[in-house]
Amino acid sequence: MLSGEYAVLHGGTAVLVPVPRYLTITEAQSTDPDQQSPVIRAALDFPLKETEEFEREHCLPGVLINHSEFFSKDASGNLVKLGLGSSAAEAVGIIALRLERAGLGWSENRETIATYADKVHRRVQGGIGSGADIAVCAYREPVSFKRDLDTCTTTSIHKPKYNIPLHLAWTGQPADTRRLVRDFDTWLSHVESGADDPLSNLVESSREIADVWFQSPVDILFAHLDRFCSALQECMNAANITHRLPIHDKLETWAKKHGGRAKPTGAGGGDMILLAGDLPIDELDMMVIPVHA
Repeated sequence: MLSGEYAVLHGGTAVLVPVPRYLTITEAQSTDPDQQSPVIRAALDFPLKETEEFEREHCLPGVLINHSEFFSKDASGNLVKLGLGSSAAEAVGIIALRLERAGLGWSENRETIATYADKVHRRVQGGIGSGADIAVCAYREPVSFKRDLDTCTTTSIHKPKYNIPLHLAWTGQPADTRRLVRDFDTWLSHVESGADDPLSNLVESSREIADVWFQSPVDILFAHLDRFCSALQECMNAANITHRLPIHDKLETWAKKHGGRAKPTGAGGGDMILLAGDLPIDELDMMVIPVHA
């Protein structure tokens, strides 16, 4: 998520690009349900009218999942999740597989895949989340995303006028997204809405920057990005939520020194940091993943 964090949960707009990390789904004769994640089990069990007849004759697929690209090892050698949306990828991948087995190709049915995968994911996550990560996985290209109640609007970003180098840097710490979102909503439940409240500013800035990603020169983009990040920090301060780690401040100072920007991505509190601009990435002694519009 390049911008729109938290705002997208309340009528704002998020802009997302796919991350070049993949899980691999292989059909198998049978699989142990106990070895499958709740999202995979739910995606296999979810009724799809498009595949009902085919699966009545051919049964549901058994699957083996390789998640290795979504994990890294910490200093102690333990596997940790990178926070790249593995559960969204699971939901999208299983739904896409089921449709493709029935002769319905991914490219022609990405909206259908996104709709079903979102329902699966929200069911497992207890309704938490916007579904933006589902959308970018299903569309497999840069998108802007907005959710109003149960209606999602996903718009592909075609032919960028300005390509800006983008990278993700691993903070070294997983984020507790559910807790952060829950704490944000708890704070919001006690805030009186109005034209000048922090959330309104955040939502408005998310919509404004969504219009300039890849369409405006970097100085204009960064001005909007600074405004969005400032509005988000105002909300975090008001909610007494720590979504920035010391590494965020360190990389922000470094990126600005070199004419770029660095910001938390997703819920913050860990996971990945977005680096934007023509930065000397080789100077960083940490995992960095390039992403492309």
